[in-house]
Order: sequence, then C-alpha cells, then structure tokens
Amino acid sequence: MAGPAGRMMAGGGPDQRSMDFKGSGKRLVARFRQERTTLFTLVGCIVVSVGLSVVGPKILGRATDLVFAGIVGRDMPSGATKEQVLEGMRDRGDGRTADMLRGTDFTPGQGIDFDAVGRVLLLALAVFAVAGLLMAVATRLVNRAVNRTMFRLREDVQTKLSRLPLSYFDKRQRGEVLSRATNDIDNIGQTLQQSMGQLINSLLTIIGVLAMMFYVSWILALVALVTVPLSFVVATRVGKRSQPQFVRQWRTTGQLNAHIEEMYTGHALVKVFGRQEESAKQFAEQNDELYEAGFRAQFNSGIMQPLMMFVSNLNYVLVAVVGGLRVASGSLSIGDVQAFIQYSRQFSMPLTQVASMANLVQSGVASAERVFELLDAEEQSADPLPGTRPEDLRGRVALEQVSFRYDPEKPLIEDLSLTV
Repeated sequence: MAGPAGRMMAGGGPDQRSMDFKGSGKRLVARFRQERTTLFTLVGCIVVSVGLSVVGPKILGRATDLVFAGIVGRDMPSGATKEQVLEGMRDRGDGRTADMLRGTDFTPGQGIDFDAVGRVLLLALAVFAVAGLLMAVATRLVNRAVNRTMFRLREDVQTKLSRLPLSYFDKRQRGEVLSRATNDIDNIGQTLQQSMGQLINSLLTIIGVLAMMFYVSWILALVALVTVPLSFVVATRVGKRSQPQFVRQWRTTGQLNAHIEEMYTGHALVKVFGRQEESAKQFAEQNDELYEAGFRAQFNSGIMQPLMMFVSNLNYVLVAVVGGLRVASGSLSIGDVQAFIQYSRQFSMPLTQVASMANLVQSGVASAERVFELLDAEEQSADPLPGTRPEDLRGRVALEQVSFRYDPEKPLIEDLSLTV
C-alpha cells in the first residue's frame, strides 16, 4: 500500500434515521410471519373467549329477572293474568308500580323457579369457565409466538455482528452495541408478551361490549359513551406528562450503569490516581438524579389509575341513575340494568388497559428501532480482487506514506511509513 494520496476508508457511518414509530411497528409485526398459524389460533381463542365473556352478564341478568319475577309473582292473586294484575294496580291509583312491573315477566301466584335459576347460573358458570380456559390457551400461544420470534431475531443479530466492519464498532461504545443485542431485544420480548395478547383482548372486548350495550339499551349505551372523551383526555394528558420522565429515567440509568462499569473495571487505576472521592461524588449525583427521575415517572404514571377509576365511577353513577329511571318507566327490567352496569365496567376496564399500555408499546417499538438500525448497518464487503502472492517470497513488508480513517473528519493514521 503506497502513495501519499492513498486514503483507506472503511465501512459506513451510523444510521441517522429519526424515530419511525409506524414503520418500525409494521416491521416488528412482519417478524411474526412464520408464526401465522399460531397467531390465527391465538386470535380465534381470544375472539371466542371475549364473546363468551360478553354474553355472561346478559345470562346473569336473566337469573336476576327470574328471582325478581318470583318475588313479585308470589304475592299476586293466583289465576289472574299479568295484564289483569297491572290493570288492577292502575285502577287503585298505583300506576307507577304497574309501569315498573310492565317490563317484568312474572306469573301471578307463582314464586321463584329455583330450577330455572339453577340452570341459568350453571350456564353462566360454564360460559365463564370456557372463556377463562380459552384465555389461558391464548396466553400460552402468545408466549410461544413471541419466544420463537425473539429467538430468530437474536440469531439474526448474532449473524449480523459477525459481518459488520471494524468501523461500526469503532464509532460506537462497546456497551451500547451490546445493549442493542441484549437489553433492547429483551425489552421487545417483554413488551410483546405483556401487551400483544392483552391489546387484542382489550380491543375486541371494547367492540363486543359496545355491541351488547346497544343491544340491551341504546339510550344507556349513549349515556355510557359520554365519559369516553373524558377518558381519552385523561390518558393523553397523563401519558404526555409521564413519558419524558420515563425517558429521563432510562437515560440516567444508562449513565449510572456506565459509571459503575467504568469505575469497577478500572478499580486499580482509580485507586492509583486517588480518584475515589471524585468517583463516589459522581455516583451520588447520578444516583440522586435517577431517584428524582424514577419518582416523577412513577408518580405521574400512577395518577392514571385513580383518574380512570374516577371516570369509571362517574360512568357507573350515570348508568345507574338513567337505568333506574328506565326501570321505573317499565322500559327495562332490573336484570337488564344489572347486566348493563357490568357491561359499563367491562367497557371502562379495557380503555384503562389500552391507555396504560401506550408507554409500554412505545418503549418496545423504540427498542425495535435500535435493533433494526443494527440489522440495517452496512456490512463489510469482500475484496474486489483476490489477493496474489509475490513470486519472490521475502520476510519484508513495507508501508509508504499510508493514511487511514473511518470518518473523513477524524484522521487516525497520517503519512505512516514502516518497514518490517
């Protein structure tokens, strides 16, 4: 290698792409192509499980109606019809009670049919048991699909690391590259295990419960939807406040870990040069900053649950008041109102879960972006021409005015001449 103008350039610079949440998310989902069968089975189990869970409150409402009808019917004159009893109430000036009982399917003179109530309760028990079993199967399938996908991703990263040029490692800290191959992949796996099945379940639950709410009473359904914009505003505001604190917490954690690694790896040098007090002071400052960032992150994110619970209770009060008025007018039965209150609870819970998973999903996609940046890095290219051996072999190597750099702005070797 000779020539004053000859400069060797190795590899490519780091990828300077900005955070692409949508693109990285799609690319991460595409990693599950080989798990299509497992994912289809997973979605099927969740659909059936959610469907059964949504039907359950309606079945329990039927049991409540049977009990209430028996309590009302046993004090009525036997042999009369329901219409005759209600007409007699109106003649006695008790029209409000007659309107309320108009929506109840009772038989005058007949008490509680415990056999019918028992059959309904057994049906509800079977429905909830099958729903729980299918959800357990779905959880197992999620773990299987995620673990297999992460296994293949680790293999791809390991293979990629062996094909990267020295310039890639020269421009990055060793711990940062290792963090992508370990911490980021672990974060992706944990995020997917905690959020993938739950996110599908929550979205399907919202759709199924909303459909049943409109089926039972479209008026109560509209009342329940009044609090949805408030829930969205709460989740958005709290998320925007907590996310920067989580970023600060993760950044400070990395700085603290790097400081600890450097101090303990070079412990002998620290003692030789008398830097113990300075090292301890720096550790204390970073530890205090991590404490403050962690406290603020947890405090801000912790506000989400009580605020969403307040919105849920507000929804409960509105449904109970309007539902009571509908029962009093005979438009709804008590069992339907009971079922609707359960539906309102089921509707609020997945909204809270989806809101709480927002930061988790963003963290996982951010890690995926870092891993994909590693996988997309320019690989070391093969020599364009095969090397040729000199005819006269001598134990002598000469370099004349050789220059070398990874980055054009950062020279490493300038005008090196060497004979060995």
